Amino acid sequence: MKTRIITGLALAAAVLFVLLGLPWWAFAALVYAALPIGVAELQRMARPEADALDRITLTLAALVASLWPLLRVEYPRFTAGAAMTLAAFILAIGRLARPGEIKESIHKLSLDALGLLYLGSTLPYVLALRGRDEHGGALVVLVMVITFLGDTGGYVFGKALGKHKLYPRISPKKTIEGVIGGVILGVSGAFAARAIFSDALGWIAVEHLIAMSLIGVLLGVTGDLVESMLKRAADVKDSGTLIPGHGGLLDRVDGLLFVAPFVYLYLTILT
Repeated sequence: MKTRIITGLALAAAVLFVLLGLPWWAFAALVYAALPIGVAELQRMARPEADALDRITLTLAALVASLWPLLRVEYPRFTAGAAMTLAAFILAIGRLARPGEIKESIHKLSLDALGLLYLGSTLPYVLALRGRDEHGGALVVLVMVITFLGDTGGYVFGKALGKHKLYPRISPKKTIEGVIGGVILGVSGAFAARAIFSDALGWIAVEHLIAMSLIGVLLGVTGDLVESMLKRAADVKDSGTLIPGHGGLLDRVDGLLFVAPFVYLYLTILT
């Protein structure tokens, strides 16, 4: 637990520094450096027999799918959908060039497509939030607060008060009481972030902040459950060993992958 806390605080401090103390491109570099790591973790779980070329193909496809927040600066019509279409072409052509056993080819392609969908269609929204406007760094902080305080509240309240299992087949330790505690802490944290970054986040009306943080916490729980389902299917405890006390990269950002796209889309519709 001590290692987990120290590592978590160090990671939070480093990310906040990159978000708020460095230019936009520095955060973009961090996201694009993290993406191949997440792809490798997911492919090791979903398709451990994948060879080096399979890993390169999926990583390339995921990177292409994630380019739209950068390219839309110069090419506004280059959308997330266009990027995902190009990425799907890469996966399909890569499997066609190396089909292997024909009866297994569609299975391999489907599992790689899952990886592309899971990471390539979600992680770019973290970068899109950062580049949304001059206050993008504060928006990413808001998303992180909702996600990670929701997760922390779920752990603390679940451990102290948890009696009713939420979804024992997928995650035996998660409880309904923990989810309620996560909502309380996540929504409270969102209000704290809005107060601290009032110049950047003050324009978000109270009712929208409540709705966004409440749904965000629940989506964070959903993201956590989805990753737990993937790990159970692969019969592994953690997605990797990258972060001491936390496991792999996906173990740390599973909720963020669901919360960031939602907040981006919510704010896009709102404004």
